[in-house]
Amino acid sequence: MPSTMDIFIVASAYGVDFVQKNGHAALVPLAAGANANGLEIRRELFLRADDEIALELAALKPLLAENGLQAVYSAPESLFLPNGDLNLQELITRLGEAETLGAATLKLQMHRYAGRVDVKLLQQALSDTPVTLLLENGQQDSGSRITEFASFFAACKAYAPAIPVAMTFDIGNWSWAGENAIEAAATLASHVRYIHCKGVRGEGMRRFTVAPDDGSVDWRACLSKLPGHVPRAIEYPLPAGEDAQATHVERLRSACKPTFAALEGVNACQ
Repeated sequence: MPSTMDIFIVASAYGVDFVQKNGHAALVPLAAGANANGLEIRRELFLRADDEIALELAALKPLLAENGLQAVYSAPESLFLPNGDLNLQELITRLGEAETLGAATLKLQMHRYAGRVDVKLLQQALSDTPVTLLLENGQQDSGSRITEFASFFAACKAYAPAIPVAMTFDIGNWSWAGENAIEAAATLASHVRYIHCKGVRGEGMRRFTVAPDDGSVDWRACLSKLPGHVPRAIEYPLPAGEDAQATHVERLRSACKPTFAALEGVNACQ
């Protein structure tokens, strides 16, 4: 039976220059042609004023639907302000933009997490939207460590009712934090709802993104510890050509096929 694993392509995989020159709309037929299930729209790649971005997001919604693609909306902002308080206004604005796009999820960063969160305020902000908030382990010094995510999710879970926040697990980004990606996967698996798949080469400031098999992290070992039913995304430079891109999509789709154990949040790598 063919896999039903949903595979997304992150807009930046097509090249920042290409996206900024041609717009996200140009990526929709490319992602559909590669047999992807969705496209991750990146707000930082829009070179327009906020009101123009809103119009472009609204135009993307029917285009994505016509091509049978889902959307994830990614914004570069952190959930937290420099003083550690919630970045409430940005959160509300970005949630609204995600709704305009028709995205089921909004991906933000967790930089400047100070070990505390106003759970009541966060719950209120998320209570009136169908969009699920996903926080990603990033490449900065704060909000990028296993203990920080464990602390944050514990606070959200302890609040009643539990706050519907989940995680984007970026396999490659743990390298910037000096954390063990496999250990992170084992610790945080229950919170993961979306997986960025990429490899990383180099050291320090000379790190760069590559295909998973070309990186230094055992990405299949990571996948073996993460939920087997959540979407995965290609976040590394894709080669030119529809056939080549379709090959990358299928390779990621079949890397670790979901099993019956996926119902318990695990999967099995081949």
